[in-house]
Amino acid sequence: MKAQIINQIMTELEKARTSEDNEFSKHMYAIQTLASLGSCHTYQNENPGIKAHKEEISPAELKLMGGQPLKSIKAETDDGLGNGKSLFDF
Repeated sequence: MKAQIINQIMTELEKARTSEDNEFSKHMYAIQTLASLGSCHTYQNENPGIKAHKEEISPAELKLMGGQPLKSIKAETDDGLGNGKSLFDF
């Protein structure tokens, strides 16, 4: 993909060099567009070894960063049966 864009830019440069004044700006616009295509396009094979992954933060790491470990959000009743997932568990 990268080589193809470079070849197209070189072709447009040659056309711009041999063109008349009224065609020159069109070729320069094409070169600008191709150059911006190459600069904003991310290539898949550029960094194949880097993989993004999310790991859980351990309570010790959280404490070192100044955070508080989360306590269980689910409240329990005296008999341990209520406050389930359903609206009717009371």
